[in-house]
Order: sequence, then structure tokens, then C-alpha cells
Amino acid sequence: MKVYACTEGRSGQVDAVSLEMIAAARQMVEPGDEVIAFFAGSSKEDACAKLGSADRLIAAVAPGAEIVAADVYARQLCATIAAEGAGAVVVPYSANGLDVASAVAVRTGWPLISYVDQIERNGDTLSVVARMYAGKVLAECEAPLPAVLMVNPGAFKEADIAPIPPERVQVADASSAVATSGARPIAIDLPDFSDVDLKAAERIVCVGRGIGDEASIDLARGLADLLGAEIAGSRPVVDSGWLPKLRQVGKSGQKVKPRLYIALGVSGAPEHVEGMGQADTIIAVNTDPKAPIFSVAHYGSTCDLFDLISSLSERLQTTSR
Repeated sequence: MKVYACTEGRSGQVDAVSLEMIAAARQMVEPGDEVIAFFAGSSKEDACAKLGSADRLIAAVAPGAEIVAADVYARQLCATIAAEGAGAVVVPYSANGLDVASAVAVRTGWPLISYVDQIERNGDTLSVVARMYAGKVLAECEAPLPAVLMVNPGAFKEADIAPIPPERVQVADASSAVATSGARPIAIDLPDFSDVDLKAAERIVCVGRGIGDEASIDLARGLADLLGAEIAGSRPVVDSGWLPKLRQVGKSGQKVKPRLYIALGVSGAPEHVEGMGQADTIIAVNTDPKAPIFSVAHYGSTCDLFDLISSLSERLQTTSR
């Protein structure tokens, strides 16, 4: 059986989530099966340098295409599936992946399971755990193979970065598909994170909507200072203007991997978990025992976050004297 791991990137560069998709694909293979990384971009060099944890790489290349639109990606992938066959396709839950997964499912007629956290293969079927209602409910379901799975970033640990031998690389020309596509990306507009490099932080204290108001963030900032940590926020906090965009963690913010991540009043939406799910140690504080953040946390508490901030700050101050 062939399992396709859909990878993503721009300007010919491969995003880290691509390695997670290879790891997810590995959950489905049995002896004799094959994991194939599928990449579409302006060049194949970065994909060849990083995606060697897959058994093969198929790169749909369109020189000059800094972004390959979802419809082009889906058409190229479906053409490959038609030529080689497939048992499953793994797609990241992302802006591009939402369109790719649905398009592939429609073109192939295969079932699509979205927001997947866990995968287990049982012969010709898959047992899958997927999120519902913003992650507050975990649904266990089965799907026959072949199938399309849209996997939550952060659900699987990244596969190792390694070069892939040239003999295991297949290149397809996607220039014609890009030229005839109805979608024409015109620019890449990314925020400037140079002033605050959360990616390099070893400790992060992140506040969510549960912090209550902007003034209360000073309490969390004080705790961060005692820990030698950076202060960060979830998207609702940033959207409210309580913290600047460059301190946002998540899909549309920064993706971080600190040694310690303390989440205060963070619900744990998939978009946020994508940005911090690979932290070494995650401590979550939320009064809602069903908050999705607890599904990725190593330690958690439903106590009042202000009580925890006060007690922990006092203990740290005492220890430092």
C-alpha cells in the first residue's frame, strides 16, 4: 500500500509540518508498504534535503511559483494517485490543506476524516481519533481504506530531517497546471518577528482569554520574569490588542519548541496547539476540565490561574533570596 504524506512550503522551502505528515503516514504502513512524500513548489532542492524519512519523494515543480495554489496541488496529487494508486493520503490541517483534502476526496470518492489526532491501522480499515467542537469532543471512528485524513499539526512528532537519495526522487513538471489555474497568488505578506524571537526561547509563559483583561497580563509577565521566560499570547489575546502580534503563538503566529511552556487560561484550539505542541514540557492551567489544552499538556491544573501565579511567584522569589 502506498501512503502519500502531503508536504507544504513556499518559495521552494519545506515547512516543518511536512515532517509531521510523514510521521503520521508511518502510523499506517505495514511491511512492504511505502510512504511517499508529495511536494509542490518552485524547486525540489529543499524537499530533497529534508524529506529523506519518506521512502520516496515526488516533487511537482513549477519554476517561479513561490506559492502553489491548492487546486494545482490537488490536481497534481490526483494525477499521481491515478498513475500509481494509493491506500491513503495524509494532509495537514492548514489553509491550503483544507482545500486539498476536500478536493482529493471528491475526485477519488474516498472518505475524508478531518482534525485527526491519532491513527491506527487494522488491516483494511483505520481507527481514528478526531477532534470535534473546537477540540472539546474527541470522536473515535473507523474508515475503510483507501481514505483521506486531514491531520492536526502538532499531533505527531516530526520525523527526522534527512536528505533523500536522487534515485528515490521523481520530478513532475507542474508549470502548465500553474499557468492554467484559476487561482493566482500575487504576494507573500508575513509579519516581522525579528524583535521577539519566541522560537529561540527556552521558557514561555503564554496567556489566553482566561486571563480576563489586559491589566492582568502584568501578573503573568511578572511570573515570566522570575522564570527567565518570554511572555506570549493566544490569538484571542492578540486580536483583543492586549499583546502585539509578534508575541502570538499558533498557526498565524510563531511556532515554538521551548523546554518549558506554561499555558495560562489557554483553551487549546488546534490552531494554537500547532504552534506549541512540540514543547518539551507543557503545563496547562484552565478552570475548564474539558479544555483541549489538557490533551497535549504533560501537567495540568483546574485551579484559578491567579492563585497559581501568586503562589508560584512567591515561591520563586523566596528561592532566589
